[in-house]
Amino acid sequence: MATYPEWERALHEALQGMLAAIEAGSADLVDCIRTVDGLSTGMPSETPPMLRHYLERRSYTKALDFLEGRDESSAANC
Repeated sequence: MATYPEWERALHEALQGMLAAIEAGSADLVDCIRTVDGLSTGMPSETPPMLRHYLERRSYTKALDFLEGRDESSAANC
């Protein structure tokens, strides 16, 4: 379970980078999406169900909100 916080931190950074690339109109957006998708593919078993749901549905803003504690949903709202 020690790897989960590291994975969560990497995902958080990747999501922030992706959203910043979108706002900036950066050409790096494709690489950012690949990074997030790669992290999503390697989700640990203890990933919270709502975070898993958001990542599977590519609801990246909601996933970031969840990681930052702004989304306490217990059921999907997508």
